[in-house]
Amino acid sequence: MTLPLISAEQTTGTPTVTVAITSYKSERWIGRALDSVLQQRAPFGVEILIADDCSPDGTVAVVREYESRYPGLIRVIARSENVGTQRNYYDAFEQSRGKYIAWLDHDDYWTDPDKLALQVEALEADPSLMICGHYVRWVSRDATTDVKRPRYPEMPAGRYGMETILRRNFLPSPSVMFRNGLHRDLPEWYFEISPTTDWPLYIVAARKGDILLLDRVMADYTLNPTSAFWGAGDLFWYEQDARFYRYAESIVPQRFLKQVRAERGRRYESIAYLLRKQGKFAESRRAAVEAFRSPAITDNIATKTKALVAALVREAQWRKRGSNKPSGE
Repeated sequence: MTLPLISAEQTTGTPTVTVAITSYKSERWIGRALDSVLQQRAPFGVEILIADDCSPDGTVAVVREYESRYPGLIRVIARSENVGTQRNYYDAFEQSRGKYIAWLDHDDYWTDPDKLALQVEALEADPSLMICGHYVRWVSRDATTDVKRPRYPEMPAGRYGMETILRRNFLPSPSVMFRNGLHRDLPEWYFEISPTTDWPLYIVAARKGDILLLDRVMADYTLNPTSAFWGAGDLFWYEQDARFYRYAESIVPQRFLKQVRAERGRRYESIAYLLRKQGKFAESRRAAVEAFRSPAITDNIATKTKALVAALVREAQWRKRGSNKPSGE
């Protein structure tokens, strides 16, 4: 048995870091994630908290075996009934005892043994930082040598605030360490917007301080093309973004409302284009109307007008060809 670089003795008292891992049907992957945590060089107290959402496979047996091998270091929450992704995340954060929470999904894993130490050092040095992230590789789930992106996000390292995180969700969750307690400011609608699990937390954090992106690749973020979400395509994710921006209006500072509405309008423009390519002309027209209505009347005026005109023209052409009904009606 390989001994972890994190020792059980470090977990006496309040840990500095809780590694929060959620799992569901993770029997094949959870061991890899846990092994990557156990190899961290952490000169401070760490606990590993695994919240399993009533997996029907052997996930709980795997994590219980790890728990028995590393008593005092690993703690398992095995739910007797499924509570859903968002509530499983939230409860894992709520039961974390560390000053900081490091986020790790069951099928992702860390590749740098100094990850936790570097992030704690950064957060301890600057109380104005709420979140510390870093670069990751995008790899396929079954063939980890198949690298889709060697360094993500594709933006410079440094400090970022509300404007940037509203533009797009650039923080991969396996890169994130945040201050414990931030999750308690999440709105009630957080539980309604699965699979958008992390972006609301980042918005809440940006209301209080900055986000630091470290200049180091320290995790592999795995893509699962067969999942219901990753296999859904661009249209699904644009629709998720548009929905998120509608909710986000309730939690952003007033001065950022215009940006939120403009971003929502841009997503609807993309939705209208993709629906038009699919021949769903009535649905494309409705999305184009939403693109026009979402921001202020003069915002994105050229692109949203182009989207609306294109949608109307293609729908008119469809009707002129004599179809009984346009697609989507």
